[in-house]
Amino acid sequence: MSFSRFIGRSLLSTTFISGGIGELQNADKLAPALDAAREKLPAGLREAAGQVDSETLVKLDGIVMAAAGAGVALGILPRLSAAVLAAQMVPVTVVGHRFWEKEGEERQGNKIHFFKNASLAGGLLLIALGGRSK
Repeated sequence: MSFSRFIGRSLLSTTFISGGIGELQNADKLAPALDAAREKLPAGLREAAGQVDSETLVKLDGIVMAAAGAGVALGILPRLSAAVLAAQMVPVTVVGHRFWEKEGEERQGNKIHFFKNASLAGGLLLIALGGRSK
C-alpha cells in the first residue's frame, strides 16, 4: 500500500476507531436512543430486534466499528472493512441523528452529523467498490 493511501485510510478510520471505542465505553448511555428507535419499527421487526438488549447491541456495534476501522487504516481486507462500515453507517446514522424530530440548534447539530455520516459512507463506498485494494 502506498504511503499516501495509508495516510488517507488512516485519517478516514479515526472516526470509526474512536467512535467504536466510545460506544464500548458509553453503551449504557447510548442504549436509550436505540430503544426509542426500536419502538418505531413495525411489529414484526420490533419482535425480532427485541431478542438482544440494546446495550449489548451498542457494544457489538462498537467492536465492529473499531475493528473494521482498523482494517481500513491498516489495509487488512480494506474493501470488506469499508463495506462493513458503510453498511453500518445507515442504521447508526438514522438512530443517532434523527434531525427531522428535533428543533432549533439540536436539529441543526443533528443535521450536520447526519450529512457528515452520509459523506463518510460515500468515502467508504469509494474504497469498497474501488479498483485495486492495495
